Amino acid sequence: MKFKKNLRVWLYSFALFLYRQTLEGLSKFHPKAKLWVQGQEDVWQQLEKVFTVQERKVVWFHTASLGEFEQGRPVMEAYRLEYPEHFILVTFFSPSGYQVRKNFAGVDFVSYLPFDGAKSSQRFLDLVKPQLAIFVKYEFWHFYLTGLAQRQVPTLLVSAIFRPKQVFFAWYGGFYRNLLRQFSRIFVQDQASKDLLEGIQIQSVQVAGDTRFDRVYAQSRQVNSWDLLTEFLQGEAFAVLGSVWQADMDRIIPLINKQTLPIKWVIVPHEIKEEELAKWEKEILLACIYSHSEKSTPLANAQVLLVNEMGRLSSLYQGASFAFIGGAFGAGLHNTLEAAVFGPAIAFGNLNYLKFREACALIEEGIARVISSSADLEKCWVDLWNNPLRREKIKTKSQAYIANNMGATEAIMHHVRTIQYA
Repeated sequence: MKFKKNLRVWLYSFALFLYRQTLEGLSKFHPKAKLWVQGQEDVWQQLEKVFTVQERKVVWFHTASLGEFEQGRPVMEAYRLEYPEHFILVTFFSPSGYQVRKNFAGVDFVSYLPFDGAKSSQRFLDLVKPQLAIFVKYEFWHFYLTGLAQRQVPTLLVSAIFRPKQVFFAWYGGFYRNLLRQFSRIFVQDQASKDLLEGIQIQSVQVAGDTRFDRVYAQSRQVNSWDLLTEFLQGEAFAVLGSVWQADMDRIIPLINKQTLPIKWVIVPHEIKEEELAKWEKEILLACIYSHSEKSTPLANAQVLLVNEMGRLSSLYQGASFAFIGGAFGAGLHNTLEAAVFGPAIAFGNLNYLKFREACALIEEGIARVISSSADLEKCWVDLWNNPLRREKIKTKSQAYIANNMGATEAIMHHVRTIQYA
């Protein structure tokens, strides 16, 4: 038994070694890999600079990337409000999250997570001395989790969701099941996830819901107007194409060019790539303008706004008649809740959305539609454009759906208050 356990740990360590070598190799020509490698090179110097002099109680939040950060943010903010004297550390694995949130003022320090390993995890835990650890949604690092458990540090997993085909529930998934047992409590999004965990004898599970509902509601109450958007729209109706990829635009550009809808278009790419935006601009027959540009084209004369700056998307949905959420024709659907909180008629692709619980719920509620082609999208949105009453009903349903699913943050904080150190 001990040999089997040691073999699994060795295989895990070897897989991590190969993964790191791959990233270091890719860093020569891949910008994200390069940022990750640079981050790992600097991480210890930054952590030691802060934690050799820091003496407050530390709560450590770990988030994989930007999406998980936004999911954990309501808990961070609630924790800060309730325990302002404690030190909040946030770590990221991905450069995508770190680069955007490294200066986030709502916590005390933001860092990359040093790569998992027997020595690096012990060094990190010795240095930081967390008295509470909160992992958001996923990322199950063996040495960090076992190190926290050995030190008896309360460790929570929040906004988690599980599916039967995941490795935890496979006959060969014992190593990964053991990682789940290192958490002192797991907060899941739905009853199905709880049932799956209890089926593998993990009992410290609570259905709390998804903290993203709390997050998008809070965001919707803090939206600031964007003068550039106001000038561009000139009071006209508009559609937002959020976090779109080439596969999405292949289906949407024909609809834009047909001009069957008397609206303006706001396009936000998943990643800002100048060549891709230039390609879309060339293919679109209507007048386009960039949100960040040296040119002085009058905004009011344009019909299409290409957003080539970060951090705008969630607020752009406010006031939109329609929202197309990108990603479902490829890697996976982007955040639908950011749009739903404002109530536009939502559409997304038909290929990769089923694993997103909220997307399926939005379809069931009649708030969102799945499309496979430009013709699908045209029929859906033209019908809705000609039926303002139906669009108003969608908005009402959307807002009710968000309101009925809030409360995960308070459920988590209720448990945090019972932890002795807090």
